[in-house]
Amino acid sequence: MPFLKDDRRIIYEVGMDRTIFTRQEFQHRVERARALMTELRLDAIMVNSEKNVEYFSGYASDLWASPTRPFYFVLPRVGEPIAVLPQGADVAWLNSSWAERMTTWPAPRPENEGVTELASEIKKVKQQFGRVGIEMGPESRIGMTLNDALQLLDALRPLEVADCSGLCRRLRIIKSDAEIARIEKACTIASDAFDKLPEMITPGSTEKQVANRFMAAMIAGGADKVLFMAMGAGPGGYETIILRPSQRTLERGDILAIDTGAEYGGYFCDFDRTLAIGTPGDEARRVYEALYRATDAGLAAARPGNKAADLYHAQVNAIEAAGVTPATMGRYGHGLGKMLTEWPSNKPDDHTILQPGMVMTIEPGIAYGNGKVMVQEENIVITDDGCRLLSRRAHVEMPVVYW
Repeated sequence: MPFLKDDRRIIYEVGMDRTIFTRQEFQHRVERARALMTELRLDAIMVNSEKNVEYFSGYASDLWASPTRPFYFVLPRVGEPIAVLPQGADVAWLNSSWAERMTTWPAPRPENEGVTELASEIKKVKQQFGRVGIEMGPESRIGMTLNDALQLLDALRPLEVADCSGLCRRLRIIKSDAEIARIEKACTIASDAFDKLPEMITPGSTEKQVANRFMAAMIAGGADKVLFMAMGAGPGGYETIILRPSQRTLERGDILAIDTGAEYGGYFCDFDRTLAIGTPGDEARRVYEALYRATDAGLAAARPGNKAADLYHAQVNAIEAAGVTPATMGRYGHGLGKMLTEWPSNKPDDHTILQPGMVMTIEPGIAYGNGKVMVQEENIVITDDGCRLLSRRAHVEMPVVYW
């Protein structure tokens, strides 16, 4: 398979060596994908969600923000991969992807956005099984209209179309050292901003103003984007941490939490911090301390060979042992990587075995008071003998901003 003939290093920036994606990294991904294609009896996979196109090809563009022009990447089990692109994207593709073979169509063409060209290329793939994989399963998103997807399924007959989202999941769930380095860098950027958060909360500030200052600090610290910014605040506590910041003025007596997902080099962090404006009440302080102990329990359970469900039970058991009520959250943490949330989920029925290289969040939650909730989250990577924090650990006691 022809990769770039020069020693061009691909994607985003040339910082520390461990953050660089080389053509060898992509070759390794392709080789693993092809082994899984053989196992799953697939002659090719076609991906066109942003994250999977990036993962396999290296293509990096902000044009994903526009729904007008889709991008397709066909990876055959045998033979050279090909990109099917809207006209005008070829230069951007060659400047960020190792894969040089492509075909284009004159976009926008609403009645058929590359479907004819895409089906033609897929049908050229060497056939052994008569099956092609497309992203269709849980937590996947296909980057084309439903009309075009239906046209494609019709155009591919008599080939059988199967779901390849599980294949992508099996590849992406274990991160390389370079991937982990990017996630850790995103965590460091957010941790540095959280360290500065108390000075951003000034008398008369609104939630939105504080959030804007916090986002600006992360961008100044090196984040490429801040695609997730949630805030909860209120007297004695907050009711949820998944809302956008409001125009409400922060007041003495508030408990405030920010949950953020900063992106660096195509990879996310995802963790939150809680602090008090003025001395917190005894109940809020007790809940915070119980969350810290529950996080300790989750970290202790984060070992290779354990299951995602073990992380859930460790956190819940620690919360109940503290005499407080676990929040009803569905899961107490999840995988992390090219998306803010990935596989697996730390929930009772997820028996995914933890393996070195998996990046996870530990995220216990406690319900208290009259409809209040408090959450604490850390980002970790599973190692050979346990786990390692990627986020800078939350303070043992709730930080306080004094006015």
